[in-house]
Amino acid sequence: MAALDHLKKCIGQRIIVGFEGNKVPSELLRLDEEWGIGGYWLRKENYSDFEQLMNLNEDLWTRGQGTPPFIGISQEGGLVHEVPEPFTVFPEMAHMGQVSSVSVAYEVGAVIGRELTATGFNLNFAPMLDLNVNTENPTIGRRAISPDPNKVSNLARAVIRGLHDNSIIACGKYFPGFGDTYYESDNKLPACNSSLEQLKELDVMPYRALIQNPPHLDMVMSGHVMYPKIDAENPATYSRAILHDLLRLEIGFKGLVVTDDLSDPLLKKTVGLETAVERCFESGVDLMKISGTLDEQVQVLEQILRIVENGNYPHHMLERSFRRVRDIKARHFRVLRTIDRQHARELVGNREHFRIARRLRDGK
Repeated sequence: MAALDHLKKCIGQRIIVGFEGNKVPSELLRLDEEWGIGGYWLRKENYSDFEQLMNLNEDLWTRGQGTPPFIGISQEGGLVHEVPEPFTVFPEMAHMGQVSSVSVAYEVGAVIGRELTATGFNLNFAPMLDLNVNTENPTIGRRAISPDPNKVSNLARAVIRGLHDNSIIACGKYFPGFGDTYYESDNKLPACNSSLEQLKELDVMPYRALIQNPPHLDMVMSGHVMYPKIDAENPATYSRAILHDLLRLEIGFKGLVVTDDLSDPLLKKTVGLETAVERCFESGVDLMKISGTLDEQVQVLEQILRIVENGNYPHHMLERSFRRVRDIKARHFRVLRTIDRQHARELVGNREHFRIARRLRDGK
């Protein structure tokens, strides 16, 4: 029984779940009691206001069955701003590329980090490391810092330092590069025609720089993009050629690989959730984001258990991934028992933070 409980915890730590509403559903709490869920991915629909945000995050810190969960959000700036007033609102990160100041980039990361930490978060699904090399790409555009990989590397490094210095884990996305993609139709995943060599010479450069040099990315998110010249069958989400051969072996990434949302309708239409989970394991994914229904989340957990019990995934590999999750949490997480609400109210959206956001917006 103890062995099964440990196995379930190793599995539970490998998923990051989303949910609807501004309270954790009771069914999800029961799931956490059984499996020890690895993390929660929160979005603006989970919050009605600032005070409720702190109540929810404080509650989530007690979950995970002894291993505090990731409490993550996508706080990029611009249109990707998932938190309520009075959080500081930053413009699109293209402004950062135009200002091209490492000190400003650090301050932006530090402000985002301070505000997220003060309100109970520990993970930001940012910065975006994609290059704005295709002006017709509707997904990236001004969310990207720059089309120049060296500029993206230098400025993103400063943002990551700012996040790390304030106890927030940074997640670079979307590997190996979403910038030069196109959409063939509304019913298919986006695709990129770059060869492996072309990707390595351009899109992958920021990842290589930020993985091989301090402050060292701890987490990389794979993108729902097809790269037919590299892997004709699988999107980067769970492509072994991209995540294992390129990211792990060639670049030397030793941190956590997390997928974008496996509940994405186009992704599910491509292969289905069950096949996607199998291929995540085959490619070396550590964490799977699942925002769908509770039934889907249960399906994924039970499927992973079957994969391991049937001998299709070695126990030592499951343990290795579990240790990666545990070690990164231990390195970055503060001990949080309660949120200091008065401190958070005074800090979040204060005048100095507004000044930094305006400096980025005005290019000064």
